[in-house]
Amino acid sequence: MKNIFRLALVATLFFFISACENTELDLLNNPNEVTPENAELDLLYNNVMLSFRNFVVNASGELQPYVRLIALGGGDIYRNADSPNSFDNEWSGAYAGVLPDLNLIISLAQESGQNVHGGSAKIMKAYVLFTLVDMFGDVPYSESGKGVEFPNPKVDPGADVYAAAIALLDEAIKDLQTQGARPTNDLFYGGDVVKWRKLANTLKLRAYLQTRLVNTNAKAQIDAIIASGEYISATADDFQFPYSSNRANPDSRHPNYAAGYETGGPAYQSNYFMWSMFGEKDVVDPRIRFYFYRQDGNINDEDFFTLDCRGAPKPPHFPEWMPHCTASEDGYWGRDHGNDDGIPPDNLKRTAWGVYPAGGKFDDDSFKGIGNSGTDGARGAGIQPIVLGAWVDFMRAEAALTLGTAGDPRALLEAAIRKHIAKVISFSKGLLSIPAAFEPTQANIDAYVTEVLRLYDEAPTNDAKLNIIIKEYHISLFTMGIDAYNTYRRTGKPANMQPMRDPNPGDFPRSMWYPSNFVNLNAAADQKELTKQVFWDTNPPGFIK
Repeated sequence: MKNIFRLALVATLFFFISACENTELDLLNNPNEVTPENAELDLLYNNVMLSFRNFVVNASGELQPYVRLIALGGGDIYRNADSPNSFDNEWSGAYAGVLPDLNLIISLAQESGQNVHGGSAKIMKAYVLFTLVDMFGDVPYSESGKGVEFPNPKVDPGADVYAAAIALLDEAIKDLQTQGARPTNDLFYGGDVVKWRKLANTLKLRAYLQTRLVNTNAKAQIDAIIASGEYISATADDFQFPYSSNRANPDSRHPNYAAGYETGGPAYQSNYFMWSMFGEKDVVDPRIRFYFYRQDGNINDEDFFTLDCRGAPKPPHFPEWMPHCTASEDGYWGRDHGNDDGIPPDNLKRTAWGVYPAGGKFDDDSFKGIGNSGTDGARGAGIQPIVLGAWVDFMRAEAALTLGTAGDPRALLEAAIRKHIAKVISFSKGLLSIPAAFEPTQANIDAYVTEVLRLYDEAPTNDAKLNIIIKEYHISLFTMGIDAYNTYRRTGKPANMQPMRDPNPGDFPRSMWYPSNFVNLNAAADQKELTKQVFWDTNPPGFIK
């Protein structure tokens, strides 16, 4: 792992003015810093992969609470859940960090003919551009990074930025037709051009599905990719970042593990999400003990100080069947959507991250605390999933049902569920010894799949069938807020998720605030409302809550 982090000692390249900066000072090369002229391409490439990972993790982390992948705190109405400066890290990480470095890699690779470096950099750049549009709508692109020429870069229409990102993917696919010189430290695919090309095509498929409400060619475009066979379909081609169990110098563990398994006090899990895995269906999801670790198996003896909602009436706008206060009485201890109460002394009681994907503990009913200086479970050797083969099957199922693309949506739904369950179990068993008494059997897995397919078959309309597909996709997206947020706005699914605890929370954010470091420092920038919809979201106002 030392090679992975050797760039921790290399200075960051600061030769591009970010989209949020406003300065007229001439920039001079610092002789003590790395410059484009003397940068070693492999070193820069290694560093940019870490920066790209950070961008994905930060963006996903900001979006997860809105779609109930983890609990939403910070405010009991949507407008108060975040502020413009909540998104400064994502904005500066993109415009002052990963995008300038990716542009430099692309330029250097073009000069040297190192197509694997350049092609893969274009793919990562496209992903960042997609995500910026998905989060904020119209964003700077054509004038960004041009410093003195455009000190106050304008925003470009989101549709134009999407088109530019797709063009980058097409360029990358051409670049990656031959192997060429392999990067020394490709942390994702080891320089495998076939896997990078599959990722590029998969991101195109994802973009075409994302824009299906405004793109009349989406069906033909998706079918062409499917017919090519060159997209991520197998778990072996999954696009994910691997963490290690290294605790210091540097700490390369999964950030959820590092935050929760040192002294205890993991982030609050979503009561709704946990309940959707064990209580919503007649069959318990086989992945639940891998996703979550319960520190306390009984909440019945808790006092008001520790669990202030215990015994309080369920909010009247909560459906009778929906959980309230905690997900269950046997230890699934999280928070309701929009609970902004103070933090009680419950560090050793909250449900914690499990072995998948955070590299934590497997839940074997031992109910022990996790604050043991990072010595528990897989010690943080988890992953950040970014694009998985199972997710592609879910995307294809949605496209087949709504657009009539190739494939049977029911068969694709089944394949997606089985593929993801197998990944979770296999990955976890590669890190820990799973007690045989708790490991899901094939009968357990088959029972779960049969239950989902029964619900699909009994759904009376295609819209109801789509809800079954997206519900299962949502469960598989654990820790990936970007795709869950996009899917929720595109489809309105999963339907009937737990509402905000306040009965009048205001409108659900159809895009996020522009970051303060953009609005405050760019004379051409104006703040927008959270109701502003991105170009591909043509669903009516109030469509989701």
